[in-house]
Amino acid sequence: MSHYIVLVKQVPDVTQITDNAFDPETGNLMRGKLATVINELDAQALAFADRMRQLDATSDGKVIALTMGPPMAEEVLRYSLARRADMAVLLTDRSLGGADTVATANPLAYAVRKIVKDLLGDTKDYFVVSGMQSVDGDTAQVPAQIAEELALPCIAYATDVERKNGHLEFTRIISGGSQIVTPKELPAVITVAKYEYPLFATFAGGRRANDMKLVVWGTDDVKPTQIGVKGSKTRVIRVFPPPHTSRKCQAIENVGEFAQLLIDSYKSNQGNGEADDKTGANYVLPRKRADKFDRHYEGTKKESEAFINLAEKLEALGIKDAADVDEAIKEKILADIDTKLNKRTLDNLLSGMQAVKPSYSGEVWVIAEHDGSQMHPATFELIGKARDLADSLETKVGVVIAGEKVEPMAESSIEAGADNIYVIDDDLLEPFDPAAHRTVVAEVVKKYGPQIALYAATPRGRVLAPMVSYRLGCGLTADCTSLDIRDSSRKGDIAVLMQTRPALGGNVMATICTKDSNCQMATARPGVMKRLPPDKSRKGSIIRHEVKLTKGDLSMNIIKTEVGLGTVNFDADIIVSGGKGISSKDSFEKCTSDLCKALADKLDAEVEYGASRAAVEQGYVERVHQVGQTGTAVGPRIYLAMGISGAIQHMIGVANSETIFAINSDPNAPILKQCDYYIVGNVEDIVPQLVETLGAK
Repeated sequence: MSHYIVLVKQVPDVTQITDNAFDPETGNLMRGKLATVINELDAQALAFADRMRQLDATSDGKVIALTMGPPMAEEVLRYSLARRADMAVLLTDRSLGGADTVATANPLAYAVRKIVKDLLGDTKDYFVVSGMQSVDGDTAQVPAQIAEELALPCIAYATDVERKNGHLEFTRIISGGSQIVTPKELPAVITVAKYEYPLFATFAGGRRANDMKLVVWGTDDVKPTQIGVKGSKTRVIRVFPPPHTSRKCQAIENVGEFAQLLIDSYKSNQGNGEADDKTGANYVLPRKRADKFDRHYEGTKKESEAFINLAEKLEALGIKDAADVDEAIKEKILADIDTKLNKRTLDNLLSGMQAVKPSYSGEVWVIAEHDGSQMHPATFELIGKARDLADSLETKVGVVIAGEKVEPMAESSIEAGADNIYVIDDDLLEPFDPAAHRTVVAEVVKKYGPQIALYAATPRGRVLAPMVSYRLGCGLTADCTSLDIRDSSRKGDIAVLMQTRPALGGNVMATICTKDSNCQMATARPGVMKRLPPDKSRKGSIIRHEVKLTKGDLSMNIIKTEVGLGTVNFDADIIVSGGKGISSKDSFEKCTSDLCKALADKLDAEVEYGASRAAVEQGYVERVHQVGQTGTAVGPRIYLAMGISGAIQHMIGVANSETIFAINSDPNAPILKQCDYYIVGNVEDIVPQLVETLGAK
């Protein structure tokens, strides 16, 4: 008889975010202006846990909802109780406020321990079930870090569950495919990526939920070791609204005009990609700057301006070195009516001007992802960014390749910009098991001490990175779209990694840096960073790191793996993709093949077809054709989406496309706000007209 501890979270309703939700002075989101709802993936996790209980042979297990938040978070627990949860636990304490993922996962893990001991009789027969991520953070870090704290297997990105041979088997998403797995032992953590069978509250369930007494604990009850701001390993530098899209988002009324725009866009070859990251080693270490007072490389414009104003005043007073400023000179500066400073701020600025030593040392690393014989394209993108960062820091680029017989892939990494390749070869590292890979990656990071470690924000990277970072006590920022070396001189942080990422469903951008860590870690979106052209003349070193793994280091049994079959040319000039908005497999095949042929004939271009994850899961096409965050990131000259809603995971994967066209029957589909040109209509009606028009032009 298994029990199920379901992590639920109350989050802002991101569909209601408007410009009025931001503080005009700071750019910060004013959460109090937004309604709150249960995190959608947590609602699905609750249904998933209920399904697991139904599949249990005894079905006597308890479902216990757990949340961490302010007292008002009891609403999400009442929601859960109304939908068949048996008990609910609220972890609430003022000291928990301001926590990053580490200081969230740690108290929750300690709460899980107390639930197991006090409410479940110290059993080991239980699952911790959670949504893969929450919309307000989008990090996917907390569940994996809870698993690391509790030393449990973590099965991430689950989409289905069945009971076979006396145990539960989970279907989960992997890069380019799916797997059916079971944990080697219980307890285990399961994160849910999708489960489309919601639970509904009955009248009786609602009354029961309102009448039930919640279990309420504070930090003194669970005794976590990482609490709130002090226990966090990252800090937010600034929060700001996202830049307005450079996409045109232009509605086209007729098929003829749509066809002409396709032709004109292809011939013009004018890039319009949305990638946020900009390659260019524009940071200069303080000791290399011509002016001792130069602080143009601060993390925020406001900080840079404060240093510039002070530098002008020091120069006017004939001061050549901030160390020469005595109390008398400070009084002169503070007496200046044009200088709005208090003494404490002035002291901080002067101290910052004297800070020149970089806060971190070591190489810039990329933790490689591969399929056993070839690197994932995102790894090469990260090597390009690592080269940029390392050149600014005057250090080397390292790449960690873990797996079985992986050394032949080292050469391609060197050609892509790496200097040192750290090879970890063991037959137990093939196929990918999060626990085994976490063990060896954490070991090699600890031994060689890189100052930065980058992972791809793929299904693999988003479970491995949080486990490694938590084990090593390092800060981690997820899903970055920009990585830059900057200073935060007033805090004594010199040459640190500023990590910018979207949050709240892309409605907010945040710049974050690591604190209280030996290594700065980040995952980055595939398709955002730029791969460098291969240079076959580059030389590098291969460093073989020996490990001692046993089968006890593995966390799951892999029953079946399905990856896309066949070959696909996603380097094509044009990619035509279909989604589940197309009514059938036959219609999908006809629409994509007819339109691909018409475009190839008309434009004499290489054309390939792709698909959304939903279309793949509908069985319309092989998974090798899947485009998006959990498929392949692409960047063609033209991307044409047919019947694709535009979920963030899909749009992440096509952000580097020069021009995006869309055909969709829903005038409110999210993709229409993220493309260049669109036509509203049924795909099966529009495509034949489009094919005919292209043939006639």
